[in-house]
Amino acid sequence: MTAYGRDRVRRGLQHFLLGKVVSAGAGFVAMVLVVRGLAVSEFAAYAVLLALVEVFTAISGMGLSHVILRYVPELYSAQRMASLRQVVGVAISLRTAVLVLALLGALLAARPLASLLALDDMVPAVKLFLLVVGLRSTAHFLSQILESTLHQGYSQFGFAASAVGRCLGMLWLLQAGQVSLIQVITLEAACDLLACIILLVGLVDVLRMPPAGPASHTNADRWAATQRGQMTRFAVAAYLQHLATLPFGGNTNRLVGGVLFGDRLMASFGFSLSLYEYAKRYLPTQLLVGLIRPIVVARFTESRNFSAVAKLCEQSFQINLLVLLAVLLLVVVAGPELLGQLSAGKYGADSASLLIALLLVLLLETQRLLLEVLTQTVERYDLMIASNLFLSSSVLLAILAYPWLGAMAFPLANGLALLLANGSTIRRLAGIGFDYPLDRTSTWQAVVVFALSAAVGLGLKWLGLHWMVNLAAAVLVYAVLFVKLQMRASVVYLKALLGRP
Repeated sequence: MTAYGRDRVRRGLQHFLLGKVVSAGAGFVAMVLVVRGLAVSEFAAYAVLLALVEVFTAISGMGLSHVILRYVPELYSAQRMASLRQVVGVAISLRTAVLVLALLGALLAARPLASLLALDDMVPAVKLFLLVVGLRSTAHFLSQILESTLHQGYSQFGFAASAVGRCLGMLWLLQAGQVSLIQVITLEAACDLLACIILLVGLVDVLRMPPAGPASHTNADRWAATQRGQMTRFAVAAYLQHLATLPFGGNTNRLVGGVLFGDRLMASFGFSLSLYEYAKRYLPTQLLVGLIRPIVVARFTESRNFSAVAKLCEQSFQINLLVLLAVLLLVVVAGPELLGQLSAGKYGADSASLLIALLLVLLLETQRLLLEVLTQTVERYDLMIASNLFLSSSVLLAILAYPWLGAMAFPLANGLALLLANGSTIRRLAGIGFDYPLDRTSTWQAVVVFALSAAVGLGLKWLGLHWMVNLAAAVLVYAVLFVKLQMRASVVYLKALLGRP
């Protein structure tokens, strides 16, 4: 049985799906309970604090996660276990040291940091949330290592246990009375610690395992030593492109919104962002990226066939498009009613319009993620640095447009920048001989399916029927058209992922 053969991919997919079903369900319930339990002002602060996870993850990354994602599949596929352990050990040590130093600096400067985030009266919450930042960032890094070796079981168990813990903890807090921000942060820190422990135990177990296939290299393998220069250059390029794109997207929008918006608008925007990020986390491409990335890297390093792995990525995008349009359909037809139900009436129509714009941005972000996987695979992260800087500049456009467009300026500016940046990256890949195959026919089919389904739901709404009837009719039409027009393409993609003819 090879390291990335059909049997191991199938087993990884099974573990992946089981874990995600549990973590998605429990995580969604926990998120809704936080929204319903916190007061508007405290939820607005919580929405801002969440951005710190990505900020500190990026600063402490040093390009090491990109090294892991690129080289661990290659080492594990070749069964160079000694070099694998060395690369993983050095990466974890360096990243942990930088993260701890960054968090200690933030802790010492907690009051100025809170003032910068417009949270002057919430310094204790800012300090406590730094613990969540450290634990959550570490858990994500450990999961990337496990997923790169296709050991989805450990990774998904850790995150599922954390999500279930959050859900049960929030239920207990709510039945006890009013929920405070400090209580929510304490619960999240405890659950993130649980995830870290499970993932660390799993990683130690994986690194001690015998090879999954015939090993042709011994403990004297010198691969890591001979490739140190190449890995360092790759890490630097990856780190620069990651820092270049740091000011782009939801996390920067949270930080800027915390300063520009009032509590009510920030809470509404934060609710929309939470739903957008939940959809982002559980859409097929983002869900499967831990499975797709090592498969793409391993297959490319074995065959050097770029067109095959690029086609797999485009098929993944088309599946993502279908699911994302289904989510968009729910919001277009009955967004205010659904969001009002979820938030106990706190947030409704404003959040729905913002969520529609964010979901359209997410579609372009999905394509961006796949382009990043491909540039990482061919070791040309430098192709993305200029376009990532361009993406980051979109926050300036959003700030300028805010007086006229309000919070909507942020997703609109992000979407325009993504459209231009993705096109630039595709052209630059083609310029060095790596053509990305856009499937325009499938894209238009998906858009037509969405348009017809939305027309049915909105038509019934215009006739005055109950919103649940309108929504059910629209979903039924979408499901029938999907089976008729695009089910076959989904089956083809799954076979390609599993390596079946």
